[in-house]
Amino acid sequence: MSKTLNLEKLKTSWTKYDAVKVINIIGNDELESYLKGEQSINDSVLKSYLGIKNLSDDLPNYWIEVLRNYPNHRKLFTLLAGIFTHHKNIADFANKYSGENMEGIFLIEENDKHQTNLRSALVEGGASSNSFRRKPEVPYRFDRIFAVENIGAHFKSLLEERLKRIGHKEKEIQDNFFKLAYSYDFHKALSLNKSQFKKWLEGKSITQIKKINYSLKNFIEEYSKVDLIKINQWLANWDSVNYDEPMRSKPEKYFYFFKMDIRLLKRLSDVHRRKSSKSKSKNTNIQRELKEDRTQEIHRYVESGFPLSTLSKKDRELESNDVLKMPGFLPTAILINILGPNEKRGNSEIQSEDLISIKEEGKKNFLDLPQTVFDENWDPELKPIEVIDGQHRLWAFDETEEIEGDYEVPVIAYYNLDRAWQAYLFYVINIKPKKINTSLGYDLYPLLRTQEWLENSKDGLSVYRETRAQELVEALWSYNESPWHRRISMLGNDTSNISQNAFVRALSSTYLKKSIRKKVSGLFADVLYNKNHEEIKWVRPQQAAFLILIWDEISRAVDNADNIEWIKNLEKEPYQLTLFERELKLSKAFVTKNSNLSRDQGVTGISMFSNDFFYVLANESDINFNDLEWNEEIDERQIETESIDLAISEFKNHSLYTYIQYFAQEIVRFDWRTSNAPFDDENKREIQKKYRGSGGYRDVWRDLLKQFVSSNNEKIKKYAIILNEISK
Repeated sequence: MSKTLNLEKLKTSWTKYDAVKVINIIGNDELESYLKGEQSINDSVLKSYLGIKNLSDDLPNYWIEVLRNYPNHRKLFTLLAGIFTHHKNIADFANKYSGENMEGIFLIEENDKHQTNLRSALVEGGASSNSFRRKPEVPYRFDRIFAVENIGAHFKSLLEERLKRIGHKEKEIQDNFFKLAYSYDFHKALSLNKSQFKKWLEGKSITQIKKINYSLKNFIEEYSKVDLIKINQWLANWDSVNYDEPMRSKPEKYFYFFKMDIRLLKRLSDVHRRKSSKSKSKNTNIQRELKEDRTQEIHRYVESGFPLSTLSKKDRELESNDVLKMPGFLPTAILINILGPNEKRGNSEIQSEDLISIKEEGKKNFLDLPQTVFDENWDPELKPIEVIDGQHRLWAFDETEEIEGDYEVPVIAYYNLDRAWQAYLFYVINIKPKKINTSLGYDLYPLLRTQEWLENSKDGLSVYRETRAQELVEALWSYNESPWHRRISMLGNDTSNISQNAFVRALSSTYLKKSIRKKVSGLFADVLYNKNHEEIKWVRPQQAAFLILIWDEISRAVDNADNIEWIKNLEKEPYQLTLFERELKLSKAFVTKNSNLSRDQGVTGISMFSNDFFYVLANESDINFNDLEWNEEIDERQIETESIDLAISEFKNHSLYTYIQYFAQEIVRFDWRTSNAPFDDENKREIQKKYRGSGGYRDVWRDLLKQFVSSNNEKIKKYAIILNEISK
């Protein structure tokens, strides 16, 4: 059977708009209703995308994984899956549209439905912008999905299904997959070369190759030895500082100053941001997320100065505004750290051939750069410089671009500076003098949460805790799907059962505490002592989402509980649910004033116990809380609803969610009635009285621990026993 005949078995119709519709159905997580027949679509099209014979068939595992773990890449994955449903698509993308660097230009040659629907699919899938929806030439890019680890392995499974569909046997596919794929130009259809294609389908991330538009060899003579000014800066009384804390070993008594072409400096540098895929479980990479609009703003400023850089593109191009052009000076120094031998960041270790060394000749010092940096193909896993401050200035430049003239920048360099000191420098440069939201600083640089030098600072940890607690309470109150939506008295002038102040106090003293005992501490504020002083790096939306999920699962557990006495008794109360409580389908037992779940005693008691329970869970080796990396920007003003949505989605796709559910199911077995609630047994009322007052919080904690230690759920019981042991 010829190759052409085989490939032509892939011939799903693209003349129906349903071929485009599938992208949004899967991307918007609406697939289940179509599989059940609750909504209509062309069955053949949907089955072809999914690689199933009947809509009642189980979804292939690769689709389940993509739906569960890659919410931001579902549409693009589905678009690529759609391209591989028709032989003409594969051939045309490979031979007509494809470029060499993960991108291409789609051409409308005949205004037929097949082509116009493909054009719409490129837009809906996120490969092209909406402005090209009706254009005859449509630039597209697939690079966003190629930069994601592991998703390529799922696409390989999809391609294996396509190969089976065109007639290849499973053993042949397993033995000769890449040979077959190359023969059909699958790699070209994705705008990849063979090496990139193989690497991505093996689960690795790949990025676009940028060709340098100038000769790096022009830099060799000028920058092979970079003159340094050594700046001594050390006072004798600094020797008494405690340098034994993790990641804050004693620094050198000097730093260096030099100048360098900004493109070369960028080429030598990494910014170890929290979203880096190279550093998960041991991630101490703590830079803030890069903001593209900020780098673009700086680039415009460099080109044309202020105020021309602030104008729209149209206004910048007006001849009458040429008089506004000014030099775009960047005179302030970029602050960096030069990595020493054997240094690691995440799972990556700097290689000896990539090291920058500092050498002395007489009274002079200079940087000795690795000669490999002047090779256009140099692309180490870990670069020799990490940026402490100035990333937006540096990333405003493309290291591949040609510059007319010179653009050097001043650089302050430390050598092998420990990461806690980098956090310290970041704080005093970016937060202390500017008085920005101190709470935000702990997201931008999570190591700041654990620094003792901030403990007694009036704008340090205390403000962090109070500000962060207030932000989290506001999120619990404002988020539409939160069981606390509009149920907290934010201003003290409504009839809610709990005030904002009480809720803030509950979180400040639990999730945001630092424990002197160093056995159980604040989940959001301290390090994990069994995990090499690693801190949990969740940002505000994740912290809010975690709390919302705990309370939401408790609410669900109350609603779903069978034959629990205290719940049945409270459900009989003549309590009228509010509009918000009805919309959230909350149970009376969860919201009535006779339930401690709606009052300070329950909120504080559960905050205390849940923090300690999940801190113990995080401190053990069974589950890694830092798998939940935050890959989005951090809003500097508020916790956005969209960010909480995304964080909740990620939690629900993580093994931690199962423990949250188990925790909630055990919580509702506890009697949460107040002593004023109706009781059939007065002895039980007397028991509930001990939970009143400030001393009652600790009694709630103790009795919850007893219950969890005796739980029938072995997973819950295991960590309760550990908590019991370390709390003695």
